[in-house]
Amino acid sequence: MLKYYRIDSGRIVTAPSEEAADIVVMGSLSQEQRSQLIKEYEITEHTIASAFDSDELSRIEYDDDFTTIVFKKPKNYAATDNFQFRVESFGIFIFKDWVLLLTENEMPFSDERRFGKIDSLNTFVLRLLNYSVYHFNEHLKIINRLNDELETKLRTAMENKYLLAMLGLNKGLIYYVSALNSNETLLKKLQLSRSLNFSENERELLDDIIIENQQSRQQAEIYANILASMMDARASVISNNVNTLMKNLTVVTIAISLPTFFASLFGMNVELPFGLSNGPLGFWFIILLCVLSVSIFLLIWKRGKY
Repeated sequence: MLKYYRIDSGRIVTAPSEEAADIVVMGSLSQEQRSQLIKEYEITEHTIASAFDSDELSRIEYDDDFTTIVFKKPKNYAATDNFQFRVESFGIFIFKDWVLLLTENEMPFSDERRFGKIDSLNTFVLRLLNYSVYHFNEHLKIINRLNDELETKLRTAMENKYLLAMLGLNKGLIYYVSALNSNETLLKKLQLSRSLNFSENERELLDDIIIENQQSRQQAEIYANILASMMDARASVISNNVNTLMKNLTVVTIAISLPTFFASLFGMNVELPFGLSNGPLGFWFIILLCVLSVSIFLLIWKRGKY
């Protein structure tokens, strides 16, 4: 992926060529592109790898010709991910007159709500960081909804698949808390830095991003703590559901065994009482006895609240 953009009237629009671009977006780099970044722009191989490394912590580095920012954001989630929420890194390289963005996934630059009113490259960089925090917030809402749905299904479940899905959500939240903590450290360093020459409005935007990131981290920690603390209780719900099923099956087994007992007993070569052996009433007597035995057993079981 190689795309060129420029800032036009406060918006991000497509640029016709690299020479006319203020922003260059690259992803899934070929060996030729890697070599170009290393030779022409003196970006080290380690720094390039860090921009795509999901385990890399957020950080900022200052070189002679550019500033490097590695930031964390959530991976795009799809229904086929089976409740697996993960994070990924992207790299921002701020040169004097342009910005290089290394990312695996495209950014929604056409969204004027998130990438509008951009009057400088610094503002564009802050909008990128703000979008990452916004992305975390959206995923936390999805995780909360998924958790509510899983809880509803778990009330009658007798399998572990919903419990395992909750474990997956909890694992994803731990990744999110770690990423948001890492992002917060970088944002505070950026707040204290003077090398990027932020304007007053840009510093206000940076302050807002820090506050939103802190709120997202706190929300992720709350969700993670709730999921972890309630996991044993939810496992007990499944166990209780299985026990209830086994009790009901036992009741059915006993209820069925009573007619079987009387049918087997009178099916032997024995005389029926009351002289019923020589007439059709003998059959109905056995059927009545079977029905009465089942009815009496169910009545005793129900009143006894076993």
